[in-house]
Amino acid sequence: MIKKILVATDASAASNRAVSMAAYMAACHEAELLILHVIMDMQLPTLLKKAPELEEFANKREDILRQVAETILHEAEVRAKSGGAKKVQTAIGSGDPASSVIGFAKRRNIDTIVVGTRGLGKVKEILMGSVSRKIVNSAEINCFIVR
Repeated sequence: MIKKILVATDASAASNRAVSMAAYMAACHEAELLILHVIMDMQLPTLLKKAPELEEFANKREDILRQVAETILHEAEVRAKSGGAKKVQTAIGSGDPASSVIGFAKRRNIDTIVVGTRGLGKVKEILMGSVSRKIVNSAEINCFIVR
């Protein structure tokens, strides 16, 4: 039985479809729905991180990304509730999106991960990688891909 569903969102059309599907699944199974948005780290060289003028930039960047994440999550929560999900929680992660989703799923005892895919062509997907592909290949739980 499915008790906890995790859906990852970046506000793209594909992830919006994934949120809608995850909400439907949560409603059908009377499951808890957790919605995660991952803020990707911006890697700066160590010397630049120590520069006082860049510290202020990094702090402002973090504030802006957190505000954007909160907006994305609020819109996803509204979409999920209007799609029938009763128990909805949101969270913000950081780092590599695939690793963050998988780690979050492990820590929260998630039964199923739902992610959207943009359907890149084979060559682009091989060259660029795919968050959904990385999640499916690395997760030890059921994954549901929404196209």
